[in-house]
Amino acid sequence: MKNILVIGATGFVGGYLTRQLVAEDYAVRCLVRNPDKVKDLAAYNCEMVKGDLSDPSAVQHALEAIDAVYVSIHTLAPQHKNTAELDFMDIEMQAMQNIVAGCRMHHVRRLIYVTSLGISADTKDAWTSGRWKTQQYLFNSGLDITVIQPGMIVGIGGQGFNMVLANARKSIAFVVGNGRNKFRCIAIDDLVYHLIGVMNEPKAYGQSFEVGSDDVLTGDQLIDVAAGVIGHPLPKKIHISLAVLRFVAPLLEVIAKSPKGAIKGALDGLGADMIGDPSAIRKLLPRQPLSYQQAVAAALKDYQKK
Repeated sequence: MKNILVIGATGFVGGYLTRQLVAEDYAVRCLVRNPDKVKDLAAYNCEMVKGDLSDPSAVQHALEAIDAVYVSIHTLAPQHKNTAELDFMDIEMQAMQNIVAGCRMHHVRRLIYVTSLGISADTKDAWTSGRWKTQQYLFNSGLDITVIQPGMIVGIGGQGFNMVLANARKSIAFVVGNGRNKFRCIAIDDLVYHLIGVMNEPKAYGQSFEVGSDDVLTGDQLIDVAAGVIGHPLPKKIHISLAVLRFVAPLLEVIAKSPKGAIKGALDGLGADMIGDPSAIRKLLPRQPLSYQQAVAAALKDYQKK
């Protein structure tokens, strides 16, 4: 498979993935809303196709002559007029339906979808339950689907890690939630390794894989380890109640121009443990991932190079 479409290339994971695909000599096309704002991707000799996931014709055009497609999107971002009134997970499902239809039209069988740990039929919050439904839709589509479920992604530009790193640099850290929920993390380079590694692996078809490092840390520990890496004294922590934030979530959604339910859905997921079990993916791709501490150090080193 040589001709790859990346949907979500302007995002954190999609951007890293795109650059690595190019480095490995894949021909990469990116579906973007505004090509003029992503000149850095064009500089990597990626083909830019203008369009939005809510537009079936744009998606179909982007999928023409493609061998495999990666989907790494989130629906917290401000939406345009066509989707502004939709629930945030309805937007994602609509996008997936358009992608699957385009794949069928152009006989593209391979699709790799990035979600997150904690996606299961038993979840109660809107974010993870909605993504569970999306995954099931994909698995029932008849395409060769692989779902990759990372924990918190460690790299400069990741929203969760950026928040952790900002708190690690402070004397007083304001932490959303009680700080005791547990996370399995993964370095961005390890995640991209998994994403590319499963592309040509038939054993990965029809499978979802949880990915992450060996260590599992609480939210407070994530901040303390990051503080240790940067040589900063451990910050005092003030924990912000999730219940209060959920109460004001509708107002925050209006201010941020996010889809309905997006911020509340994200907050609902913050209180849960995100641990998973990466043993299945390691049978296919045995590379030992970086520990959280190593991943933090690597992220800072990579940022300094830039």
